[in-house]
Amino acid sequence: MRGLRKSWVVAALVGLILSSGLSAVQAQTPRFEDRSAGSGLEIVTYSGSVEKPHILESDGNGVLVLDYDGDGYQDLYFVAAFRIPRREEAEEERSALYRNLGDGTFVEVSQQAGVGARVYGHGGCVGDYNGDGLPDIYLTAYGDNILYRNDGDGTFTDVTEEAGVTEPAWSIGATFLDADGDGDQDLYVGNYIIAPWEEILAARRTRRWRGKVEVMDGPRGLVESPNTFYLNRGDGTFEDATEPSGLAEGRLGYTMGVVSFDYDNDGAPDIYVANDSTANRLYKNHGDGTFEEVGTWTGSSYNADGRVQGSMGVHYGDYDGDGWFDIGVTNFALDYYALYRNLEGELFQDESFISQLAVTSFAPLGWGVLFFDADNDRDVDLYFSNGHIYPQVDEDESLGETYRQHNQLLLNEGGKFREVSADAGDAFEVKLSSRGAVFLDIDNDGDLDLAVSNQDEKPNLFVNSSPPRSWLLVDLRQESGAHRPLGTRVELEVEGSKQIREATSGGSYASELDPRLHFGLGSATKVDRVSVRWPDGRRSTFVDLPANRQVVIWRPGG
Repeated sequence: MRGLRKSWVVAALVGLILSSGLSAVQAQTPRFEDRSAGSGLEIVTYSGSVEKPHILESDGNGVLVLDYDGDGYQDLYFVAAFRIPRREEAEEERSALYRNLGDGTFVEVSQQAGVGARVYGHGGCVGDYNGDGLPDIYLTAYGDNILYRNDGDGTFTDVTEEAGVTEPAWSIGATFLDADGDGDQDLYVGNYIIAPWEEILAARRTRRWRGKVEVMDGPRGLVESPNTFYLNRGDGTFEDATEPSGLAEGRLGYTMGVVSFDYDNDGAPDIYVANDSTANRLYKNHGDGTFEEVGTWTGSSYNADGRVQGSMGVHYGDYDGDGWFDIGVTNFALDYYALYRNLEGELFQDESFISQLAVTSFAPLGWGVLFFDADNDRDVDLYFSNGHIYPQVDEDESLGETYRQHNQLLLNEGGKFREVSADAGDAFEVKLSSRGAVFLDIDNDGDLDLAVSNQDEKPNLFVNSSPPRSWLLVDLRQESGAHRPLGTRVELEVEGSKQIREATSGGSYASELDPRLHFGLGSATKVDRVSVRWPDGRRSTFVDLPANRQVVIWRPGG
């Protein structure tokens, strides 16, 4: 937050600010209110035609969180495509940037900010590719992707060509990361299918879903598009380093979800890739910017039955509190969502059934997945955004499926997940075909709210109105160089329990989450210890921090 003076921040970190002293509250289901109406989120995120004869039209859109203007409130960027056939005069068919006014409402500023792209967009990620301390946007699309440089005055400039990251493919997921530890942010882009525009326009529904209704073709049988890794040269440009980095292995696979994080606690960011109907991939970073694909032998590429799944979104979180990040993956309808438990950085175990996730997630078709502490009780819960890809399932009631679906909230109860959607507020009465989902604290009140992108509908804003519990928001900064040093890990200790978070890019489904690290503290009035491991290996430690506030932690040495 640029409005905070560094002296205030230091005071917060040494514990000189008095705690507000929230008392303990009884455990109960968190609540989310549907505040979509009147929120200002008005632009429809279009995605092709109504009948969806080609799979391009079903993949929908992600949403990105960033404080683009530095006012201390997180803004929202909903990536959109357009209707087919295209209406050239339809100005509303565009991606939309919404400025957070700080009172629970937003105003659309796409045109004046220069990011109202009228391309067939899917999603993207946020980073700081040029190290000027400002969040930049990378938008993924069918056709050329777009890199928007934040100019620091509320506007962006399209620098895609000069930066060398056009990527003329069909891209969905992406992540910024410092792969080689040189201090600048590299870029990994996940691509889906090779399909000429003429083929898309001529598509017809040729497959029969469960022997009942005619639906679109794919992805099996269609041509996979290879993923690309761009190495940052440090001068504002990138080079294609997919081959020398080792990321060419397994680069084909109908990629949808992409996220980077340190799964083996060695200080180097790794990459997890969620693929539709092909094996998922885990790329281990050797610490020098070279990677090895280890998904199969670590047990994170296939489910417990050794099968591939139709994977869409991916996120990570330490759901069992053992200090190692686990992986959550959303999958196609009539196939459970996967929860891979991290066994101390060596192997993963599919605990979808043990955690009671499998039965709950079997029927819906999932996209966004979020590990976050919905009720501030010190453990991470799960949120899923759901929606079918076939509008035609509504035509035959015997299928027992619907195109529009409810999203889901599952509470973490000692490593087991219990669905509480029906009791968690009117946000879960909404029934749409949702895609990207993000958490963010829209009003800086210490609980995490939700924003969701929907297929051919306006977005949703779901505000957390749960009973108050203690919290801490950590905003990682450095005085020179990249905004939000990616790869920084924060460990928090409170009353004998530990939590970990990491500053990363990408995740959910083609989306970017609140860049600040959120910790629920239960009834605690202070944090015993906060330990920070910076990307260069240096560490910072703070003790006895007061609860219920945001603190900015500055990287040592600038």
